[in-house]
Amino acid sequence: ADGVENLCLDAAMGEVCHRLVIWAMEDGLRLYPGSFAGLTRASPLQAFQQVMHQRNPELCPAPCLRDVVTLEPLARPASLAPTVSTHGSYGSCNYGHADSTPGHAGCFIVHNGRLLTEKLTYDGMRYDIPGGQSDWHEPARCTAHREALEETGYNVAPRELLAVVRNNFHIYRCELLQANPIKGHDHEISWVGWMSPGEVRENVRQHRFRFPEAARYADWMR
Repeated sequence: ADGVENLCLDAAMGEVCHRLVIWAMEDGLRLYPGSFAGLTRASPLQAFQQVMHQRNPELCPAPCLRDVVTLEPLARPASLAPTVSTHGSYGSCNYGHADSTPGHAGCFIVHNGRLLTEKLTYDGMRYDIPGGQSDWHEPARCTAHREALEETGYNVAPRELLAVVRNNFHIYRCELLQANPIKGHDHEISWVGWMSPGEVRENVRQHRFRFPEAARYADWMR
């Protein structure tokens, strides 16, 4: 979208983008060589991800090694369209294919050394990381993705599972897909912002975080 700075992120196993990249390397290059001009079977994975990003930016972020290959402008043959189907991607979430187990979940998001936090309008107006309850029809990673977007407006990709804490709450390390929010934050959130490790420790000391696992946040930021 206009005014939104997209960030690079290499596709990880279990994500729709990774599935598309593997398809491009194993089948797409052979079936549609004209759509992958300049690439060979020896080309790096990121080069194929760049092609799939150009074709389907909503499913594939730009890879972080953007200079791995120079590509010609792509044609968009109709015969390639079925390969970008979102069937089985749990609505708008593309991150639940490696582990489809549902669960309450949240996102631990660090960017430029600072932690994304939110301040609630209830429960003593304390701080928290974005997260919430599962609907029990989506994988826990998709719950983390959905709650982060709903509560803070940031679009993120859930990756490593950091911890499972009280009430079987899954905390994932999540990576930003855009530098700025793509929508406004939830009405139950009064503030969304970034804290340094020192600010996190001070707010933990002052008991301003909602849950006790916040005592581990500063260490996780390293």
